[in-house]
Amino acid sequence: MSNLQQIRAAFASQAEGFAQPGQAISDPNHLNWMLAALDLHPGIQAVDVAAGTGLLSMALVPYVRRVLALDATPEMLQQGMRKTGQAELANITFVLGLAQALPVATDAFDRVVCRFAIHHFPDPATAVYEMTRACAIGGQVVLIDLVSPNDGPLAQSYNHLERLRDPSHVRAQTLPELEALLLQSGLRLRPSASRVIQVKVDRWLGLANTDDTTARGICEVLVAELTESKVTGMRPFMGPDGLYFHQTWAIAVGQK
Repeated sequence: MSNLQQIRAAFASQAEGFAQPGQAISDPNHLNWMLAALDLHPGIQAVDVAAGTGLLSMALVPYVRRVLALDATPEMLQQGMRKTGQAELANITFVLGLAQALPVATDAFDRVVCRFAIHHFPDPATAVYEMTRACAIGGQVVLIDLVSPNDGPLAQSYNHLERLRDPSHVRAQTLPELEALLLQSGLRLRPSASRVIQVKVDRWLGLANTDDTTARGICEVLVAELTESKVTGMRPFMGPDGLYFHQTWAIAVGQK
């Protein structure tokens, strides 16, 4: 399958459970952390690139004039439209489209946000260039994503496990690499932010519908790290209700 086919297959299967409570990606505390980095005000027009079911898009609605939620997977958009319809949100629109060829005008949006999608792109530079094109003069392009360890071998191990869990994963960038993508598109860097998240392994695997054999293999590697010297970059630990690992999320901001 092509990368786009892999993404659509993966997220079509994830769409129904994508925003369920208990997942780190839907935690209100984490969403508020992201909103705080966006420097929002009521006149803003925002586009959420690779929006999925619109978790961030819907969180943006009270703070901006208009939100365009764009994604490549129809099933994710359908879930988002269902949720916004139930909530009677009027200033959000869902659109099918690709990050690498945004179906929007140049200089159209004050905030161009991409959340947890860069690691799925085989050519992230093209996507960030498109986001920069869509960003208005004086606006901001904001990349929010999980990031790899800065250590090369650890990053390789980390991304290997992520790809086993979800074949649509290509490669998580490091924070300096996310910043470099913004610079290469001609943007000026604003201060970045990061935080370490504790992720429950069975929920993480369940969200991606990882097959049982692969899931067991991943768990065995992580459990082995608790007692052996091999390091994966995942920093696993045993919590009171099962196996967890640490994931680092970063927010990189470029000003146009």
